[in-house]
Amino acid sequence: MSTVFPEPLFEYWVGLSPGAFSVNDLSNQIDIRQIYVDMCEKLVFKGVLDRYKDRRGWYIPKQAELIELDFKKAEVKPVDIWLPFNLSDLVEIHPGNIIIFSGIPNSGKSAMFYNIIYENQEKGWDIHLFNSESGASELKKRLNKFPHRAIEDWNFKAWQRSERFADVIKQGENSLNVIDFLEVHDEFYIVGKRIKEIHDRLNGAIAIIGLQKNPGRDTGLGGYRMLEVTRLAVALESGTVKIVKAKNFKRPDINPNGLVKDFNIIDGYQIIDRHGWYRQKDKKDDTD
Repeated sequence: MSTVFPEPLFEYWVGLSPGAFSVNDLSNQIDIRQIYVDMCEKLVFKGVLDRYKDRRGWYIPKQAELIELDFKKAEVKPVDIWLPFNLSDLVEIHPGNIIIFSGIPNSGKSAMFYNIIYENQEKGWDIHLFNSESGASELKKRLNKFPHRAIEDWNFKAWQRSERFADVIKQGENSLNVIDFLEVHDEFYIVGKRIKEIHDRLNGAIAIIGLQKNPGRDTGLGGYRMLEVTRLAVALESGTVKIVKAKNFKRPDINPNGLVKDFNIIDGYQIIDRHGWYRQKDKKDDTD
């Protein structure tokens, strides 16, 4: 950019900016970058911008909009959603909630998501699968494994997508978004930000997000930042699922956090519980 925006136009552009930006992105000329720094400092003084993380030349627009929560008229009713491992019997899911399945490679994340789609099609959900791994042919092959449902009877939309899910998420209380999966190859610290961006766009919809995780870790890539706005998070190892975070207990006498269950996946789609939930310190032999 070799020309300089007039100040009113620059302030308008700042208002449209989705997040932090650097003046280095606006021009490669030092004198022009300094002009933008001066403009930004004026907007900091006006309360339009904040300096971003003490990084020289970086700014972020202030978010002044407020959405009032009409809690007096709100309906206190969890959504009707099927989740694997009878998770719905332990945890309530409410409009606008995020659910995360973190797993090591080949731990069954996609199988979980296809079962969620399969079981919830008759519950009135508008279901959207955002797929970053398989193409249409591979997806059809996986879905054809499910018995009693011809491929033409699957009632959901599948989209090829690997990033910026917040831009395309389906909003509203009837929408169920399944993201398989949220890819981050480096800069894992931004995972929490990406999940928060999705959360802010839901407007009552549900988002179920898959994340990769390292073996032996409870959280996906990005660490505990992924849990900040999440209402239910489970971790998948090979044949084991653990409830890492459960926010709204279905029963006040049962705290699901930390519960573990063993399972098998047959033929890439069928989930078989090996026994009930337990806490790891209480685990008994399968022969007991």
